[in-house]
Amino acid sequence: MTRICHIAGFFLLVIAISATVQSVQPADAVQADTSNPALQAVPGADNFPIVQITNSTRDQVLPRISGNRILWMETDRINTRNLYLYDIANRSAEMIIEHFSPRTSPEISGNWIGWVEDQSDSSGKIFPCIHVYDIRSGTITQITQYPAMPYQTSESQDITWERESTLAISGDIIVWHDKRDGNMDIYYRNLSSGVENPIARSAADETCPSISGDRIIWAEQHGTKGYTIHLYNLTSNEHDRITDLPVMRRNQVISGDYIVWSEWREGSYDVCCYDIASGNTTWITDEPGHDLWPAVSGDAIVWSVYGRGSDDNGISAYDLSTETGTEILADLPHPVWPDIDGGKVVWSDNRTGNYDVYLCSLENRSDAAPGLYTVHLNSIPSGADISVNNEPYGRTPATLSFDRTGICPIGLKKNGFIPYTTTLDISASLTFVVNLERELVGPVSGPRPILMSITVDSVPRGANVSVDGEVYGTTLFGMDRLPSGDHEVELTLEGYQSNRTTVNSSEPINITLIPGTDADRPLLMERYA
Repeated sequence: MTRICHIAGFFLLVIAISATVQSVQPADAVQADTSNPALQAVPGADNFPIVQITNSTRDQVLPRISGNRILWMETDRINTRNLYLYDIANRSAEMIIEHFSPRTSPEISGNWIGWVEDQSDSSGKIFPCIHVYDIRSGTITQITQYPAMPYQTSESQDITWERESTLAISGDIIVWHDKRDGNMDIYYRNLSSGVENPIARSAADETCPSISGDRIIWAEQHGTKGYTIHLYNLTSNEHDRITDLPVMRRNQVISGDYIVWSEWREGSYDVCCYDIASGNTTWITDEPGHDLWPAVSGDAIVWSVYGRGSDDNGISAYDLSTETGTEILADLPHPVWPDIDGGKVVWSDNRTGNYDVYLCSLENRSDAAPGLYTVHLNSIPSGADISVNNEPYGRTPATLSFDRTGICPIGLKKNGFIPYTTTLDISASLTFVVNLERELVGPVSGPRPILMSITVDSVPRGANVSVDGEVYGTTLFGMDRLPSGDHEVELTLEGYQSNRTTVNSSEPINITLIPGTDADRPLLMERYA
């Protein structure tokens, strides 16, 4: 068993390094202003609409969620870290702490954010201590003093890989494991009143607490026999041990009546759930590979799937009320750590080359591919560099996906042509084509040509649009920087008669297509002659 612990420790260390270091790009500004509709949405493994929250060349890692707030850390090549807070309702992000050095993953609950960071005393001694950030006031408070040492898990190497799970917050209560008496014990503090008390103090190491309301759980180490999970009620002061030995357990978390953890059995980790109300224990997973880092909220459990094959990491979910499981994400090259609150799931992955934060709602799964607002963007000539909200986004032709309506700045650049910028009003899926204007070399003689734009819609939408004999896309359709004058626009759609009209102004046109085909036209004309 000791060897298994050491293997698990190395396994987690490798993944932690991968999550925070791999694919780090040169420092660039993070896409922090996300109040516009330029949030790219992509389908999940089981048709969950997934929204990309960040779009940056820096790594955005270790997101946590509480209500409508998402918290994450930003890192760069020189290991500079900034802390960001995102408001889902307002679609806005702000950097709340710049250039800080946490030794654990920041946790969020309600108005509080907590983490462990090194602090020096008056003598210059450096020691780790817990800090909390009050979102309402924007103030930081140091919670623990030397020799609390909340970062150090134990002298035993068997549990050093659990060191990230040092604290948890629920409401105004923060809990952590604390080494002030020589071994790890569990302490809690009311962040509003400042009252602090120990919960579990024994000769054994008690580590990695989790809290939900007035219930606190933690793991107690029993040498190489493994861990038992304990439950404590702050209101009734009742203390129960809910699991037995010998077995290896880890990543225990609590929400309401449910306690969830990963447990070693038959050569890999599976997710297990204990129902406090009924006293029943249920195995949630039974698949090859490892199911790790579970998170629970209400009836929903999410966890990270790891090691089932090459490029086969992802996120799975389970609904305790319906006893059904599903995949949120699959086929990723690197493991990811999900978090959940109220049916909203967040994580970060590096599908774009660096780590960005993603969000999906378990309530929004559909049996068909999710409906998104898409912009099929092209230029004449093609191959122009695209920017969306001043961030690079490939070259034309390209398809941009948006999760909602709104105004979005678009830019196009191509050598030899005048740079182009506009703002698109995203109110529906559309095709948008830009005629790029050539840069003129030397002095310009005479006035520049007058340009116009056309906007074409149809009932029904989806009709093919050709302008002056060239097919460019489908309705809703827009084309910019056309030379002023007459332009022939033709709409065709299977099952409908084609429609041809001449456009010579920028006034939008909307054409109702007539059912039937062009072959039917003589008959229709004869019938109504």
